[in-house]
Amino acid sequence: MSNLYNIGTETKSKIKKFRITTARADSIKALSIKIEPKPSYEIIIDEDEQEELDELEDLGELAEILPDNSPRFLLTAYPITTKDGIKQTPLILIYWKPMTVVSQEWKMLYAGALEMIRNECGTFKLVEVSSGLEDDSDVDELREQLESC
Repeated sequence: MSNLYNIGTETKSKIKKFRITTARADSIKALSIKIEPKPSYEIIIDEDEQEELDELEDLGELAEILPDNSPRFLLTAYPITTKDGIKQTPLILIYWKPMTVVSQEWKMLYAGALEMIRNECGTFKLVEVSSGLEDDSDVDELREQLESC
């Protein structure tokens, strides 16, 4: 099924650049990755969402930026300070799949591409978000998951 998807050279370059430039980021950074519809099913960076994500200051803003009717992958650099006082910026893949997505086709497409995206992004930590982050408690839960790296 991996032959169904295609990650272009430009997308691979943007992912690589994001990984390098966010290694020591002091604030949260995210890269929005989506799958184009038929017939290509190309995996691309969503430039429309990216402009807003570049100004992201808090996780609660994700609900306003990301669509509530379509899944997304977010390659996220989330700065944390460990218990030992060491600053780290781990890369985490957020699988955005709000419960309001009704298309079974999109659910299956994103589920099928998950490991391919994860390998391309080089992340070990995966966090699935299906709540839509409408409540503060949902945002707090996401924050806890990201900080538990």
